[in-house]
Amino acid sequence: MSGQPTLLHVLTNLMPSGAERMLEAVGPMAVADGVAPAILSIGESGPGPFAHQLAAAGYAIHHVPFSRDAGFIRRLLRFFRRRPADVVHVHCERAAFWIALAARTGNARRIVRTVHGLFEFDGVLRVRRSLQRAASRRLLGVDSTALSTAVIENERRRFGNPVMRVPAWVDPAFRPAEEEERRRARALLGLAPDTVAVAVVGNCAAVKNHDALIRAVARLRRDGADIRLLHAGHGALEAEERQVAVAEGVADGVRFLGAVDDVRPLLHAADAFAMPSLREGLGIAALEALACGLPAVLTDGHGLRDLRPFGSAVVWCGTDPDSISEALARIARLPPAERAALAAGAPDLVRQRHSAAAGWAAFRELYAWPTVAEAVR
Repeated sequence: MSGQPTLLHVLTNLMPSGAERMLEAVGPMAVADGVAPAILSIGESGPGPFAHQLAAAGYAIHHVPFSRDAGFIRRLLRFFRRRPADVVHVHCERAAFWIALAARTGNARRIVRTVHGLFEFDGVLRVRRSLQRAASRRLLGVDSTALSTAVIENERRRFGNPVMRVPAWVDPAFRPAEEEERRRARALLGLAPDTVAVAVVGNCAAVKNHDALIRAVARLRRDGADIRLLHAGHGALEAEERQVAVAEGVADGVRFLGAVDDVRPLLHAADAFAMPSLREGLGIAALEALACGLPAVLTDGHGLRDLRPFGSAVVWCGTDPDSISEALARIARLPPAERAALAAGAPDLVRQRHSAAAGWAAFRELYAWPTVAEAVR
């Protein structure tokens, strides 16, 4: 391969989730640096709803549909023969080994894997994934990275997989709202001046624990709190979450917004953010909320604990409705000025520790290094 350097990211369905939002932020930086960035989706039925956003950020979008048979491997091999890339960056757990193998047959100069989640596999699956990680590392030259210490420790302990930490980043467009921006955003959502709006951003999956959050909001509303939950995201459990809201008598207190390409207006309208997940790799949506100056209610679990340096901006809770409601109440009962003061320093800390420019620079350097060991020295 010669000429303009090529970089291919590989993901499953392209959704408005953490990895995709990170890539959206650095796409223009890659183009400005003379790199030709592309994304391969292995979604089963199409590239996914966030594909157009990533295309607008400068990525060429490709699709190889996943299937649980040899046909998928053949399609991968054919793709990499026809569209070789200098650097292949794998972001998905599904078929990660086979993607790396196909990329190596396509003469990729570097293969990098970012492990975005806490994969707590046991039994035969744990053994198989351990062997695949070892083969990827030793035979295919794959170097692994992660965004949080929890993921790094899980990979080491569960799979014997050494992983290098690269800090997560957020788009610099996430910033505190100006007064008029906030007024317009709240008006569009029909929020009264005194209503405490809590934003939650994430797909409807069991690990996100949204049902407990809905029950927590219901308890506060029954106690007389003027609080409303704004839910951005969709997924397999959306219908069940809506049923929980109805059963708890808060259908009018939970607004389901569906997939939202740009969550900034939602965050600008909100008074607080909640992420009650059972586990997270890190929680990019939480970083985006903190960058907007929102106090956040986060579960005190693996992955999210990396956000402890944000101090008073985070109120920690358990995963049950009682604990979540208590944490929300601590924020909701404060006067608006005191509530805003909780996270007053968070935007600067996000810029210092999680800038997109620094994240792109770290990966660009890693792409050029032959081994992670040399990167660490």
